[in-house]
Amino acid sequence: MVDRRVHAEMVERLVARAAKLTIGHGLRRSQFGPLNSTVHLDKVAGYLSAARERGITVATGGNRCSDPETGQGWFFEPTILDNVGREDAVVQEEIFGPVLTVQVADGAEEALEIANCTPFGLVAGIYTRDFATAHRLARDIEAGQVFINEYFAGGIEVPFGGTKMSGFGREKGLAALEVCSRVRSAAARIEG
Repeated sequence: MVDRRVHAEMVERLVARAAKLTIGHGLRRSQFGPLNSTVHLDKVAGYLSAARERGITVATGGNRCSDPETGQGWFFEPTILDNVGREDAVVQEEIFGPVLTVQVADGAEEALEIANCTPFGLVAGIYTRDFATAHRLARDIEAGQVFINEYFAGGIEVPFGGTKMSGFGREKGLAALEVCSRVRSAAARIEG
């Protein structure tokens, strides 16, 4: 989700960054690995084919590819879909592929409304210079974790888990111990 005032510049930067990603086997220290099966590759390709049919702009990527060194593998290009509507399937469903959807908002209120217009809520990231707005959005976004001006901060002590259809419970931190615990109480009358 990006503010309309910086939309064009942001997409340009995202496309340039995606173009620099190296594709290949992880043991060669590439930045971008394969999907886990042909079934998964077909699923991701199907989402992109349907998106094109609906007229969604593919800013970069959107095609199957292979390891440039071996010519093999279940790879899909790093893909950016631009100006996608909030009700579109590529926004409302989990693709689990290298697909970034860019949604455009006119200000923080609309961004919040669009962010919460999905049945999922694992993690959200907010990038802004306005910390008052960032903290308000962090409070109101329906996600298990919200990062401000960074991503994947925190260590083992920071609870991780989603809301809505993005899971239940928490991993890591003291919150994770609740799953492994049962609270009991014992009371005694002591006379003396």
